[in-house]
Amino acid sequence: MLKRILIFFLSTVILFASLGSISSIEAKANDNAKRNLIKNKNMKARILWYDLSANLENLNTPEKVANIISKTAEANFNTIVLDVKSSTGFVPYPSEYSPHLSTSKNPKYQGYPADFDLIENVVREAKKYDLEVHLNINTFAAGSNQYAEGPAIENQKWQTIVYDVTRVVTDSEDNKYSITGFDITRNSDQLIIYTPENNTISPANRWGIEVKVENGIVTEIIDRNTIGEQEVTVPKNGYLISAHGKARQWVLDNIQINEEIDISQVQSDLRPTSETNATEAFMNPINPEVQQFTWNIISELVTNYDIDGITLDRARYNNIYTDFSDLSRSEFEKEIGQKVTNWPEDIFTVKFEDNKKVTVPGKHYKEWIKWRAANIEKYFEETSKLVKSQNSDVLFNTYVGSWHPLYYSEGVNWGSKNYQPDYEWATPDYHETGYAEHLDFLMTGLYYGDVTIEESDAKGLPYWYSVEGAANLSMEVTNYETFTYGSLYLLDYQDRPESFKEAIRMTESKTHGVMLFDLVYIEMYDWWPLLQEVFTKETVAPHTIPGLN
Repeated sequence: MLKRILIFFLSTVILFASLGSISSIEAKANDNAKRNLIKNKNMKARILWYDLSANLENLNTPEKVANIISKTAEANFNTIVLDVKSSTGFVPYPSEYSPHLSTSKNPKYQGYPADFDLIENVVREAKKYDLEVHLNINTFAAGSNQYAEGPAIENQKWQTIVYDVTRVVTDSEDNKYSITGFDITRNSDQLIIYTPENNTISPANRWGIEVKVENGIVTEIIDRNTIGEQEVTVPKNGYLISAHGKARQWVLDNIQINEEIDISQVQSDLRPTSETNATEAFMNPINPEVQQFTWNIISELVTNYDIDGITLDRARYNNIYTDFSDLSRSEFEKEIGQKVTNWPEDIFTVKFEDNKKVTVPGKHYKEWIKWRAANIEKYFEETSKLVKSQNSDVLFNTYVGSWHPLYYSEGVNWGSKNYQPDYEWATPDYHETGYAEHLDFLMTGLYYGDVTIEESDAKGLPYWYSVEGAANLSMEVTNYETFTYGSLYLLDYQDRPESFKEAIRMTESKTHGVMLFDLVYIEMYDWWPLLQEVFTKETVAPHTIPGLN
């Protein structure tokens, strides 16, 4: 603690000297101070994220928690973000509002000690090393579609309603099943089409069924779920249907060899998220019961634990296709002052080009984009007030993707109200939906394998498809209204330790600090010694500096 106080004192002197007189400090505290802090190597947030689901085996006993916290401190991190509400709605502490992990049907969660309070253990150990602890909740995701459990499943009226537009497999008797996607990873209960243009063999695992279709006719059915490993080729004059779980059963029940199959038809419907191919059940952000549910969880965390902050993840809509509930239609019509005649076509329609979905804007599209972002901004404003009213010392922060030009699809504008984006989908007043001013700090995902703009340029990609470019964009969009920490996804650097070190240095040089996602990869790659090479000395997180938030 004494060492950190000394670092803070020396760094503050340097900062103040760079800003000039006291009067100028007061006048520019929310802008120039944060700009100057970028240059101060002693003032950097070093945040390690502990994902709940990924780290169950690392964080299920007091001894394991003590070991991980010790490693975190030795690597010169100063902040922990502990995930305490999974995207399925389960928690690792005694909650009045969410079920405990030990009660889940998910085999991965079963066996987690029913009487174990992860938060209590992490907070106790972290205090030994003067490490901050911020508790993260997956805000509007609260259910597992695969296991049909979680608060969002139990309360279906809470769920988002999805504008579900899909290509479908149609058999000779007109039975249909939705195609999840083309040439992508096949997950639970999904049906994927693999084309010869992108695959020579099926990349799917053995736990499914493969159907070869040549010139529109089924020529072979291989149920790898029963026969085991087998390399399955993709027909050069057709495609391969790959199905798992419920989709596999549909194939078994409906498709036969020599049958004619069609994959050109499209169907659309409005359905709850639990009835789609989505993994998680999302909740409608404007539903008052949903909002109260999230606030109840936040309140019990702030009230019951001696923590430093509350972090929101997935504080957004699922994607561009939500929410099309009756509630959202009614509230949107109030906002624009007229009825939406064709719902949802007046918002947008969907077509397929080269087997990919393309959104075609309707007459209310831009208004809809702004309205959704405004809903999330209002939620952040009210949640910030709630946190501060219960404990003014608890900091309020969030994680988002850094790809701001695309993030409207999640209904989020994490930028400053003073930043006016020049995007074709944005209304002239879209900047009013920015929520950076409600935050004590923001973590943006610089989730790219390329570190420099030069590297992304060489591939013909936008500049912000690199760590450097995404960091620059993050600082531009937030306009220095809050502390902004670039975040790195360690899986992007598997077997590339030198690139990972370069990415850390780049992030610290461009933003107020770095967040690493996630603990599980540090353990997996044994990168604790590597981190000690990069983080050679302790630093002070800027969000801890009094008067600058």
